Amino acid sequence: MAEKTQLTLYTDPRLTALGIVHGTTDRAWGNMRLPDSVQNLWQHTGLSSQRILRFKQTHSDRLLVIREAKEAQAVIAATPTEADGWILSAAEWGAAIITADCVPLFLWDETADVIGLSHCGWRGVAAQLPAKTVRHLRQQGAKGRLSAWIGPHIQACCFEVQEDVARQFPQAVLHKNDRLFVDLNQAIKQQLIGEGLEAADIAFSSHCTCCEPQHFFSFRRDHVPDAMLSFVYKPSCKQRTDFI
Repeated sequence: MAEKTQLTLYTDPRLTALGIVHGTTDRAWGNMRLPDSVQNLWQHTGLSSQRILRFKQTHSDRLLVIREAKEAQAVIAATPTEADGWILSAAEWGAAIITADCVPLFLWDETADVIGLSHCGWRGVAAQLPAKTVRHLRQQGAKGRLSAWIGPHIQACCFEVQEDVARQFPQAVLHKNDRLFVDLNQAIKQQLIGEGLEAADIAFSSHCTCCEPQHFFSFRRDHVPDAMLSFVYKPSCKQRTDFI
């Protein structure tokens, strides 16, 4: 995975090699809830903001499927749609989510013809959003083996929870001493493997948003809504692209 430098996009080299423009920002890019920060990202990557779809995130398990231009245009024309995951197969369109401790989950098939990008907070993980994203990829014609990348998020070292949250997860993903911690990496991995992914095809960022204030925003740490942004974009002709 990409090492941290000024204005780094955290990416997965497997997806880059398939010609898909993607990445997760860090705090050097600024708060991605601010239009100026987002516009700077699109200028830097050469993408058009008019081609990147957004929705209102609600910590749900709802996914939007974008197969062709008319579905993308309907999202743009509508009142902000509530959802937490994208299934994207339309060329020359992209999609984005924002996170600040939650997991950005990227999923794709062998040719990257079908791509998933989901905002997986603990509620979404508990509601099986990772597994549901895999199933929707296959329903939309994903070919062959699927791969996954879990971007920077709060790691098990910092994700302390109370009993009401802990009981929504399998015991195997809980760490106990005198306190309770949830390992979202393992919770998501279990769901992906349960849907047929190979463990070798699932990669994780080792960065903890809560532990690294110099690199990432964290709601758990700072109690402010500043956020990073994760995105994917499918060019009409896939070519390897490294921005930074």
